[in-house]
Amino acid sequence: MNIKNLFNRSIWTASLAVCTGTAVMAQNPLVRDQFTADPSAMVVGDRVYVYPSHDVYWEENNGRENWFCMQDYHVFSSENLTDWTDHGVILRQENVPWGNRTANSMWAPDCIESNGKYYFYFPDHSNASSVNGEGFTIGVAVADHPEGPFVPQAEPIKGVKGIDPNVFIDDDGQAYLYWSQGHIYGAKLKENMLELATEPVILQELPSKGLKEGPYMFKRKGSYYLTYPHVENKTERLEYALGNQPLGPFEFQGVIMDESPTGCWTNHHSIIDFKGQHYLFYHHNDYSPDFDKNRSIRADSLFFEADGRIRKVVPSLRGIGLSSAYEKVHLDRYSQLSETGATIAFLEESNPFLGWKTILGNQEGWVKFDAVDFGKGNAQNMTWRVRAPQGGKVQIRQGSKEGQVISEVELDRNAEWQSITVPVAHQPSGIQDLVLQGSGTIEVDWVRWEKPTEGLGSLSK
Repeated sequence: MNIKNLFNRSIWTASLAVCTGTAVMAQNPLVRDQFTADPSAMVVGDRVYVYPSHDVYWEENNGRENWFCMQDYHVFSSENLTDWTDHGVILRQENVPWGNRTANSMWAPDCIESNGKYYFYFPDHSNASSVNGEGFTIGVAVADHPEGPFVPQAEPIKGVKGIDPNVFIDDDGQAYLYWSQGHIYGAKLKENMLELATEPVILQELPSKGLKEGPYMFKRKGSYYLTYPHVENKTERLEYALGNQPLGPFEFQGVIMDESPTGCWTNHHSIIDFKGQHYLFYHHNDYSPDFDKNRSIRADSLFFEADGRIRKVVPSLRGIGLSSAYEKVHLDRYSQLSETGATIAFLEESNPFLGWKTILGNQEGWVKFDAVDFGKGNAQNMTWRVRAPQGGKVQIRQGSKEGQVISEVELDRNAEWQSITVPVAHQPSGIQDLVLQGSGTIEVDWVRWEKPTEGLGSLSK
């Protein structure tokens, strides 16, 4: 797979602050210790919060076999789109008064702030005694802070049957709820954010062929962008339509992201503007390549053409955010990969959450990893986490395959992983791209530079 990264590093001058709480260091996928899907991203001040659904493995008598199984929701946040904090579980299915406590149907959610409160919208399978009767419907949980605690309402939103809630607040303060169930629906919300103010309408102007779901609305330069997953062929691709009003009519425009090349059936997304750059959050089955009901959330930069059209996003492993040279740099989340001589594989097939490794099979193989921040550039040493069953040599260059050698290591034959710390041959400074090359069969888990004793220094370019 030779995927090119669309990361726009020119926008980044923010510091690499270390998050408090349970930290998750990641590129794509963003969360690397559990399955996550259907990411709903929200900007609160200088921080991005992401509310995904939480896939778990199906077990006997625990939901529908070989299907989506979701029992609770977490929330994650970041100041720099690199270091993500897991704030833990914010809602469990057994805490929903009107829900089926064993349905495992806590599917794609959304969250929005209004009048100082945070409203978390989620689908669940309701019991027969709820205001909407039995079947999928949408509830609301309310909190004073974006990370919770969230308290679910006693009943779901009356008159809403379906899944995939999304809430949009227009410039005049009017809130709208969108959802899907065969069609994509929309309606105004009352000021309390808990009830419909109008009857639902079907957004009719979208493609009629194939499944449509997962609506996400945003506004840019006076135009309303209705975005959604759609099965045009075999799996979901992300599309969008434009309108002059929140409830349409809309005109189909095109594709935001193509179908998965590896056959992941679903995609689900959100789009935010953070510090002047738009980002697309979506998901893929990175940690579960043989079972696409266990997904992982990703993010890539999103750009607009001069006429307002969305430029198609090519999914990447490098993702977004800067990487600090003084934390582990996982080169397997590459920006570019050579056509031959380099591959990516799980460290252990039996435990995918351990992550991946880069395998260099010959001197033709190389891996490029963009945007690593070296600060003032006075690191003396770096550590390689490597193994070389046949022995060989491995090196990292600055910028390109012909760039200056930063570090080079001769490896004796060794089938075990080893951490080798060596002096650097060159001290990069500022933000640099890296290229990994080798001769012989070399496996690389990660590399890391030793933080200078006088501190990281300035992280601006």
